[in-house]
Amino acid sequence: MTEKEIKKEEKDDEILLSPKEVGDVLDVAYAATVFNSNYFGGILTPSLLNQAFKDITLNPSQATEATLTASLKSPKDNEKNLQEFSQDFEIQSQIYKKLLSYLGNLLAFDITYSSDAEGKQYKSAKYKKDLKIVKDFLTRFNYKQEFATVVQEMLRNDAYFCCPRGIEGGDKIVLQELPNSIDYTMIIGKSEYGFLFAFNMGWFLQSGVDIDMYPSYFKKLYNETFKNGEEKVTPTQDLVSKHSSWAYWAEIDQDVGWCWKMNSSQAVRLPFYSGLFLDLLSQPTMRTLQKSINMSAASKMLIGEIPLLDKAQSSQKDQFALSAENLGRFLSVVKQAIGDGVKTAAVPLSGVQSIDFDADNEMYSSYLRTVVGASGVNANLIFSTDVRPNAVESQLSLNVDEAQMMSLYPAFESFIEYHVNKLTSDFKFAFKFEGTNFFNDRQQRFDKATGLAALGMVLPQKIAASIGMNVFEFQSQLEEAQESKWVEKLTPIVSSFQQGSEDAGAPKKDDGDLTDSGAETRDAGSNEGK
Repeated sequence: MTEKEIKKEEKDDEILLSPKEVGDVLDVAYAATVFNSNYFGGILTPSLLNQAFKDITLNPSQATEATLTASLKSPKDNEKNLQEFSQDFEIQSQIYKKLLSYLGNLLAFDITYSSDAEGKQYKSAKYKKDLKIVKDFLTRFNYKQEFATVVQEMLRNDAYFCCPRGIEGGDKIVLQELPNSIDYTMIIGKSEYGFLFAFNMGWFLQSGVDIDMYPSYFKKLYNETFKNGEEKVTPTQDLVSKHSSWAYWAEIDQDVGWCWKMNSSQAVRLPFYSGLFLDLLSQPTMRTLQKSINMSAASKMLIGEIPLLDKAQSSQKDQFALSAENLGRFLSVVKQAIGDGVKTAAVPLSGVQSIDFDADNEMYSSYLRTVVGASGVNANLIFSTDVRPNAVESQLSLNVDEAQMMSLYPAFESFIEYHVNKLTSDFKFAFKFEGTNFFNDRQQRFDKATGLAALGMVLPQKIAASIGMNVFEFQSQLEEAQESKWVEKLTPIVSSFQQGSEDAGAPKKDDGDLTDSGAETRDAGSNEGK
């Protein structure tokens, strides 16, 4: 058979596919490539889902002095590295973890509200209807828990990206976190309510990511981005064209996604404590050095002189009064007698002396206090040491921390106002957060509210906020107590003029008002019985 005949036979055996069949083959290949749950629902195992879920927030990377120094010198180009270093330091350093926990749980998120209603409008059906919407929103949204998580992530990574779920309806309102990596979320602008950001739709091409777990809005963007294999390009995506997957990026509507940022004055995302990273990098070395010091302090060494023979009476070559063999035997006997706690360099027949190592070297403790001090937080608020705290200094340091963290409140107030006022019909509401979780702050706010009430200026929202409740919870419990006649079950309280002399004397001061000498007196009980 000639070559021409062979080619003709091969051509006759070819199977030609129709355009539809070619399309079906490409669709199957594409589905297998992107690993999308829309095609392979059963392939998303719990293990894959768990791995993708962990990748949203935790992607640590261990820093070296060279990589950390380079990243700090060029922070705009190393946002991802610094975020990953921050996550690693939190795992490696209990001090760093404690700092994040301390500031992250400081805010109380006690809420009050006001509206643009006036006079008789407060009694109108329209106002009551809109107020019911506010009550429903604050009841369904566990804002204290959700916002505390937001603050902690802001401290770690400077920014927090999420999708509010359940606002339009449902039992609960929650914040669904989006990936915090610069690879998938990027700040691109700012509105009157906060930052705007773009999202990399390539996130849904990752194995284990189920797009059905996200708002349907993302399905729409996904279909627009990858429709017929053509990548959509928008003006927003031009802003991020420096990325290889730039065409996958899409701007997220503020109704769907929200961004909080720790440092609202700049778009660069830097961990809040990035200035401490070089100090934290030395922590393992300092810990090792302290261990060596402690091991030395637990040991003792015996040394001495081995006398020489009289040169005039001896013809030995080395002139030592004790041979190496006999010295070794003697040391072995001494070692058995004194155990491992004492090291023997030599035990001569004369001039024996012991050497002890300093056991009071607290180099590591001093290092930790220095690191905490460099953060701006009073070390006595983080961990206990034998260093005597100064009451006034500690209180002032706490006040600085409170002021710093309470500066974040306006961003959270904007979130509540934006979503609540979309739901109301006739009135607009403004919200204010206040306070911290420290007892003296709550006491001061409670005293102010009750002090105003004694003057006839009753502010029930302020009273509720000072005890950690929103006004709707506060009012509901008051109504229940009244309807159940709970007050009638109380035992009458004995007034002050009927009490005994043991209760006489100056009133007890709040802990926050004590001086150092006053704190000493109270701790010692010096005034008891006087």
